[in-house]
Amino acid sequence: MKPITQKENSFLDTVVKDIYPQDTSYREQATAHLEQLTMPHWALGDLMDLAVDLAGMTRSLKPPVERKTVVVMVGDHGVTEEGVSKYPSEVTAQMVYNFVAGGAGINALARQAGAKVEVVDMGTAADLSDLAGKGAIRSKKIKSGTDNIARGPAMSRTHAVLAVEAGIEVAHALADKVDVFATGDMGIGNTTP
Repeated sequence: MKPITQKENSFLDTVVKDIYPQDTSYREQATAHLEQLTMPHWALGDLMDLAVDLAGMTRSLKPPVERKTVVVMVGDHGVTEEGVSKYPSEVTAQMVYNFVAGGAGINALARQAGAKVEVVDMGTAADLSDLAGKGAIRSKKIKSGTDNIARGPAMSRTHAVLAVEAGIEVAHALADKVDVFATGDMGIGNTTP
């Protein structure tokens, strides 16, 4: 692939320019409200931090959270060639089928929270076109797995930018249908230090 030029990178540049900081006033109002609740100071910790963040991001003290989706980005990692996982990379594709069938841990957690699970193939080594063709997953495959980071860069700059842009495209596609979404990742070898 050829290097990305400024013109080719304009989508990412445009999106970055459109990102604005959280609203300080709403953050302060949300914090003041939470501190008035009858409980030990900041007893719910990260949950309260999230509430303040949501108020700041949405510029609302009652941000909508009814429509929830967990977006699981899936890809294979070339470093598995080094034997860093007790599972082979083929398990990544098996997990995708499990996500689609509703049988993975994230599916159980999502059901409990009233959230949907959306699976995005960012770079599995397997051919998952059958699932993508049925609309069971989104295909944003950049390439069939990353390269082996133990022997060189896992991704080129071009592939990294394409992956970020693919994630942005998924977020844009969901924006009108979802109030809040969480992201997750799956791919054998993804926790390699």
